[in-house]
Amino acid sequence: MPPRAQKVDVAARLLATFKQLISEGALVPGARLPAEREMANNLRVSRGSLRQVLKMLEIMGVVSQRVGDGTYLNAAAHSMLAEPMEFLILLDGITFEELMDARLIVEPELAARAATRASPEQVAALRGSLDRMGNSTHPGEVVEDDLRFHRIIFLMAENRVCSLMFSIVHESLHKLMEITSQMVDLEHTIRLHQRIYNAIKKGDPAEARARMFAHLTDARELLAKSNAAATGKKALHRRRRATGAQAEWPPVPSRPASRRPGRARKD
Repeated sequence: MPPRAQKVDVAARLLATFKQLISEGALVPGARLPAEREMANNLRVSRGSLRQVLKMLEIMGVVSQRVGDGTYLNAAAHSMLAEPMEFLILLDGITFEELMDARLIVEPELAARAATRASPEQVAALRGSLDRMGNSTHPGEVVEDDLRFHRIIFLMAENRVCSLMFSIVHESLHKLMEITSQMVDLEHTIRLHQRIYNAIKKGDPAEARARMFAHLTDARELLAKSNAAATGKKALHRRRRATGAQAEWPPVPSRPASRRPGRARKD
């Protein structure tokens, strides 16, 4: 077997071993992994191969390596899904419009579930995020509080799959949300979120669903306007570049050598 194929085979075997140890409970979230030398001996691999796999797991968000303290198995599943999900979005060419459509399909139902399952503590936390949103002074802060508001609703809905996946979808939309949040007054954003909060606090799933749908429809319209503005700017930039290129490189007329170019222009 070629050396490169052997390295790939060892890496795949080590990854499978780590998954098995986690599934069997030998490694639990938050636990500190054995020392590198001990792990290499137990797994019968070189320390170089082990380091390579640990680095892969760190990039994937499965483990965290702390200088001077060792390697720990992460407790947050969100970190394990973030990188693969972002690569999926990039490689598959998933658009912002598709991400917003996914939100429209799922999040209104999560809001409806939240209205029937929210605890008083969660309602208070939702109120707190809404208050912080209203007191925000920077677009980045508004977006962070907006995301926190929706994450609390995910927790209320008590579905960890949707909570994990859509938290990552929101992070993928983070930069875009900073742009669209500046296209409307803060009061407009607060008003839409306040209506969602009121419906959840009342325990009215139908209203919560409708309010969330209205909020996301509004966000999608802002996205469309943002994209239209960006497309218009790009088109204008291309026209200016084309015009500039023509001005810099006009056809050279055939003129007598003694004639001055300045006198030839009558416009």
